[in-house]
Amino acid sequence: MGDGVLSRRAFVAGLSAGLAGATQASAAPGGIDPKRVARIAIHPAIGVARVGNSKDAFYFCPEVPGGVPVGPFKDEAGAMARQAARFRLFAYDAQGRVLGEVTAREAEISWTLTVANTKALWYGIDIPFDLPGAPAAGRRNAKVADRASLAIVPGPRTVTGPGARPQRLDGGAFQGQSVNLGEVMTDADGHLVVMPASGRCHPAPDAPPMSGYADNDGWADDTGDGPVDAVVRMGGRDFRADPAWLISVGPNYAPAIATSLVTLYDVVEATLVGAGVRKAPPTVFEDHVWPVFARLSDLQWVNAGFLAKFGFGSPRDFARPAFRARLADASPANAAFRAEILALFRDPASPEVRPDLEPQLYGDHLVLPPDVIEPRQWMTLTPLQYAHLRNWAAGRFTPGRPARAGRLEGIALGGQPAALDRAALEACVGGPFHPGQEFPWIARVPWIWTADMRLVSTARAVDLTDYGPDMTSPEALSKSGPLSRLGPGGLTQWLGLPWQADWSSCRSGYQSSISPVLPAFWPARVPNTVLSEADYKVVMDTARAIDERRAAFARRRDWERFISAPTRPPVLAAMAQDWFRLGVVADRPGPSDGSFPARMKVETLVGFAREPDASYGANTLYPQVATFPLVVANSDDNSLRLVDAEGAVTVMALSAPLERPEGMTRNLDGNLYVSCMNAGFVRRVTPKGEVSLFAEGFSQPMGIAADRQGNLYVANWVEKGFVSVITPDGKSRVLVPPEAGLVSPIGVVVAPDGALLVSWGGTSVARINATTGEILNPNWLTGFRNPRQMAYDTSYRLYVADQLENAVRRFDPLGTPIPLILRGAELTMPFGLAFDLKGDLYTSQTRGRLIKKVQLKGEVGIVSDFADGLPNPGGLVFIG
Repeated sequence: MGDGVLSRRAFVAGLSAGLAGATQASAAPGGIDPKRVARIAIHPAIGVARVGNSKDAFYFCPEVPGGVPVGPFKDEAGAMARQAARFRLFAYDAQGRVLGEVTAREAEISWTLTVANTKALWYGIDIPFDLPGAPAAGRRNAKVADRASLAIVPGPRTVTGPGARPQRLDGGAFQGQSVNLGEVMTDADGHLVVMPASGRCHPAPDAPPMSGYADNDGWADDTGDGPVDAVVRMGGRDFRADPAWLISVGPNYAPAIATSLVTLYDVVEATLVGAGVRKAPPTVFEDHVWPVFARLSDLQWVNAGFLAKFGFGSPRDFARPAFRARLADASPANAAFRAEILALFRDPASPEVRPDLEPQLYGDHLVLPPDVIEPRQWMTLTPLQYAHLRNWAAGRFTPGRPARAGRLEGIALGGQPAALDRAALEACVGGPFHPGQEFPWIARVPWIWTADMRLVSTARAVDLTDYGPDMTSPEALSKSGPLSRLGPGGLTQWLGLPWQADWSSCRSGYQSSISPVLPAFWPARVPNTVLSEADYKVVMDTARAIDERRAAFARRRDWERFISAPTRPPVLAAMAQDWFRLGVVADRPGPSDGSFPARMKVETLVGFAREPDASYGANTLYPQVATFPLVVANSDDNSLRLVDAEGAVTVMALSAPLERPEGMTRNLDGNLYVSCMNAGFVRRVTPKGEVSLFAEGFSQPMGIAADRQGNLYVANWVEKGFVSVITPDGKSRVLVPPEAGLVSPIGVVVAPDGALLVSWGGTSVARINATTGEILNPNWLTGFRNPRQMAYDTSYRLYVADQLENAVRRFDPLGTPIPLILRGAELTMPFGLAFDLKGDLYTSQTRGRLIKKVQLKGEVGIVSDFADGLPNPGGLVFIG
């Protein structure tokens, strides 16, 4: 194969050829005095394998911190190489000093691996249970009574001595279908080698198509995890080694990126330091500070947002030698600079919601659209990482020595076991745990770990305990709960099912009004945007014009473009089938003229025949939060006006006048839909101002709202009022008839649960079934004096314009009033309502030709004049 990828066939054949020599060598005396051995331990403590569908190509997990696997990462047929995990044994004396590595030359070694996949019988966890207010989680495949039939359990596999022949991890089944989880063998030195499975999905015969990102009933995959044990006979003594754990997960699509910003090692270290199990080390620039900036810079190769912020040629190009030197400057004269850089990052202890700070990564408690009350929707550094940055900013650090990733043999013997442990954990992403990529949220539970970052577990059987239909946070975290009996499958069961669904769904740029590429989830392992091989070739061609090369370098293509679609199910189906065809980000040399980075990380080995005709971003999957300009319906002069963020007003150029525009909404297609009261029409207005008739047959249409399917709901403001529904093709029908008794319905909004809320009768808000038109409660809210339009904020709190009270009322999703005290300027007959991206409320005033702004802070809303000169302003909507 070349370039570091190994051949399984050659590897196994080599074991057979060398077995006799290895057996003879095992009888020879080694360099370890057996009498000094107090214990033996397996390293790495957590070994990581990654699935691949190549039958022959594989490579080993990095074995030194900062190391990267060596490619290429596909075989000649385009199949994905597998990442194998290799486990070693080290002997320690009574003082905990490393005596040496124990191989088949020094000892008789018997390894046992007990792996399983229990995802399908577990619970669908979206919000980590260690977060406050985490909701209960229901069972996956809840209708399957035979829970054991959902667990893939091959049973233990034992291999002994050097060159042990491969044993398949088969014998397990999902719903009666055989599923192989890989194979296990030993090499010529007696190390345990675990090859993962092929990365297949395994749907049950009656499984529905996948539809969710993490919990798809009727589906299984061939990842898994479980304990690794070893019995060692050395110098006539038997030792039971400190056990390790094997996790087998999805592939690494960016192996050239050494680590994510926050690694699994960072999370576990911070957890143990926070629990007082380990001491926080003194801050060393090269060990604790520089890695944060180097990792941010490295993300430029997998996300265009990080390229713009911290990439080559950017104002904060941390990798630039002069910038790095300034970061390392501990002098008092540089204190202001260090403080400025520290201020870029979120404080993990702060309850503030700061979407503008770093890192631009989604957090454990994802909220879409984003709200203004949940700080954990954005990721932070670990508390320990942030503490090191604070020490650095204060000048309390030493320089240290630059890390050099090389070979394990180049590390002093005493440091080799810890290096193996750290290398494996650093190569895994440390969040967000939503639900997680290689490892789940339980990494933050201190009592499941030993002080040296080894799992505390004695269970060797799958946990089939009946925890009931729902798992709750107290039960999950209980020391007598599932974490107290971690066994085979006990780690990966908390992750997405199947892995293909989660990895293709957790992307970046869900809100295009914030950024089309940021925040992101796991770009260090599942890229978002990449430098394609075609653009790389342009950059490398020094005969081309420099502007052309710069444009090619700046151009980043959606990594997922080959399987993207405007809705999720086709993406999931494509990922399940073609996951191995997606490109792999590999290290490449830069051009010789010095105009670009000396090393570049490029999308390679794409297995699709041609570029797609279109690429769909993650924003197509979720409702969008819009930004300025704000559009205002002006009924006195039949116009729409645009208001910018400073309150400046301009008239929107329209191809035709509107007939007394009142209510407005923005639909999924990006167009405005305006209820024209005098004509009885609903007009469509494109962003360019092109006006057309969309639907007719209404009677004084006022309020209008869109649901997530693109249907429009219209309140007809007449004494015998009615509510109409318009389908996306422009066909309308009466949903709530006049005989239902809604007098003068005027405002309409779609609730988070899909119900329709309609203000009517001068006193009330009705709750209506949006499908059948049944009035569920005509007086769901009451006590108003002319309730007008309504709006939800991004925390799903309802706001109602109470016109004659010159007030805005606020309610929770169940209709319970939430206090709102308005201060500052007075409202003057509020009518329309709209929220901006920051959570500020804007309301049109029937009296005064004004738009007023309400800045919300807890129970208080500070009212100020925002825009004026608007002829009878009504409906409001953001269209940016």
